[in-house]
Formats: sequence, structure tokens, C-alpha cells
Amino acid sequence: MRCVSRQQGFTLIEMLAAFVVFALGFAVMMDIASSGMRNARRAAEQTEAALWAQSLIDAAGVDAQIEPGASSGKFDRKYRWDMQVSDWEPPADAARFEGDAPLEMYRIEVVVHWGPSGAERSSKFVTVRAVQPGIGG
Repeated sequence: MRCVSRQQGFTLIEMLAAFVVFALGFAVMMDIASSGMRNARRAAEQTEAALWAQSLIDAAGVDAQIEPGASSGKFDRKYRWDMQVSDWEPPADAARFEGDAPLEMYRIEVVVHWGPSGAERSSKFVTVRAVQPGIGG
């Protein structure tokens, strides 16, 4: 008598288990990819905000003399800014600059806002600017 061999294959349960493992792995990879794209977009927005703030800080004192006070405006439809300029004195324990020309020191703080009102994001940038009194800026 001859022995009949059975063909070996995958059962339905094995196929379903393999599909579930594949689906879970694919879902995790898609989540990682979308998270990476979201982080890249946020980094691009943050970089653009920093560039806008840098341009505003660089222009301070160029067109008109720097004076303490607050101002605000828009860069474009997406980004807005608030700027606060105040007198700045170095800490008492800081080394003093002993130069011939007196300097006025100003603290410039720029806050850049963007995004919809419910999910608004912002970044703050602060610098100190030294100006010789009576010289254009």
C-alpha cells in the first residue's frame, strides 16, 4: 500500500495572525512617519519665527533711534510680533566698560506668535543693544 502524503500549507489562523502582525507593524511605522513630518513642520515654523525676530531686532535703531516702549505688528498673514524695549543696566557685580564714549544699553524682547487662536504658538527672543547717545540709533 502506498502512503498518501498531505500537502503542507498555512492554516487560516496562521494567515490571520501574520496579517495582524503586519497591520500592527505598518500602523506603528505610519505613526512614526507622521510624527517625524509633524516635528519637521514645527521646526520649520520655529526657524521662520526666529528669522523674522532676527530681522526685527537687526532693524531696531536703524530707521529711528531706539526708545523704551512697546510696539506690535505683523510680518505676514501667519506671523505677528510684539516688541518691548526697555533701559538695561548691567548687574552690579559685572565688570564695567571704561571707554571714552558713554553708552546707553537697551534690552529688546521680541515675541513672535503664529497659528490659529485656539492652538497659537509663540517664541520669545531677547537681546541687549548698546547705543552711543545722539548717534542715529
